Amino acid sequence: MKQYETNHYIFNFNEGSLAEKNILVISNEEERCYEYIFSVLKKEPKQKINYILHEDAKEIGKLYCEICEMEYQEGYTINGFTSGNNIHAIYNEQTKCMGFHEDAHLISMSDGRWSESTAILEGLAMYFDRMWWNIHNLHWTRFFIKFGKFIPVDRLICDNDYFYSLGSEITYPIMGAFTEWLMSTYGTEKYISFFNEEDAEAAATKVYQKSIGELNSLFMNHVLLFNNDDEVEYRMNKLLTEENL
Repeated sequence: MKQYETNHYIFNFNEGSLAEKNILVISNEEERCYEYIFSVLKKEPKQKINYILHEDAKEIGKLYCEICEMEYQEGYTINGFTSGNNIHAIYNEQTKCMGFHEDAHLISMSDGRWSESTAILEGLAMYFDRMWWNIHNLHWTRFFIKFGKFIPVDRLICDNDYFYSLGSEITYPIMGAFTEWLMSTYGTEKYISFFNEEDAEAAATKVYQKSIGELNSLFMNHVLLFNNDDEVEYRMNKLLTEENL
């Protein structure tokens, strides 16, 4: 593979690939993401991030299963994942897995401190993404509450198996909106202390003097202050229907 090096990344890509053609655009975008993540979290890796750009979603799916010691199912695909100091991401005409998400995972865990709750890890990445399918996390969460699809944050945070059993199209936006609410309400410094603790329930009591359930109730009260217009809800219904076909 060919390489292109920047201040914080080493990008790896196939010769003649779309990634090679667009490497300056890709590298500039990721550097901007890095700088913003660092400005918020005040964490950064001790070495440059190794960013591997793949063309085939099946290839990266197989690699993910190997690294995670999962049984590979034929046809399984994934757009991107983080492993150690490496980010693997799809970049082709159909899918461009770029931006904050995987970088936020790697940078937030670069000092060896993070929650054991998958929901919290994904919530922080989604905080930086801000959107799911180009609709803000808060709007999705309000939609889920209105139509009875909302999953209480305490259930998501305290049960990794339950979190994994649900669709990311619901869990990710909810956790992204919750993380944004926590940061804007109580401050980034407190949130980082919360994120750095392994036990989320104990961390909530320690940092916020509230249980996860109490935080969930306050968060829902906040979300209910907002409403979506009919056009946004139509788009949401259409996107969810297409995803589940």
